[in-house]
Amino acid sequence: MKSENTIIVDFKTPNDFEVLYGNTSEQLFNIIFKQVRDHAITEELVQNIYLRLWERRFEIQLSIPIQHYLNRAAKLAALDYLKTNNRRNTHLKQLYIEQEESDNVTEKTVFFRDLKKRIHAITDQLPPKCKTVFVMSREQGLNTRTISQRLSIAEKTVEAHLTKALKVIKNSIDRKI
Repeated sequence: MKSENTIIVDFKTPNDFEVLYGNTSEQLFNIIFKQVRDHAITEELVQNIYLRLWERRFEIQLSIPIQHYLNRAAKLAALDYLKTNNRRNTHLKQLYIEQEESDNVTEKTVFFRDLKKRIHAITDQLPPKCKTVFVMSREQGLNTRTISQRLSIAEKTVEAHLTKALKVIKNSIDRKI
């Protein structure tokens, strides 16, 4: 069956296939293991090569020795596994990053809602005119000139109310944090 380290075998019958497997499986294992470095994965890849060979035994017409065909199949199986595994790891890392970012966004959203509630509670305790000026400035987005015109007060008074409101809010939040 062997001539000059080349296996010549008709692998289409079960007995010949067993002989081929016995003569070549260890070499395929070594080829794949050098790349993959995992016994279980290597064994699975070797088994898959022989399974495909058996399933396609009547279709395959080789112009090269079977050993060369199997060695090439082993190298390709190892490379394909490494590519797939690398892609999978890349996707898992990306999912982990996205999950982490999502958790951070959720955490920030909860923190922002809590902070907004605290600010509303604090502004509810401000004097009425001060609260009105703060709401018009921060929630309605009006500038000091517009606020002063609508409330018929001086711009400096608007600025004083905003300064007071911001100072009270800052001090209250600093105490709670």
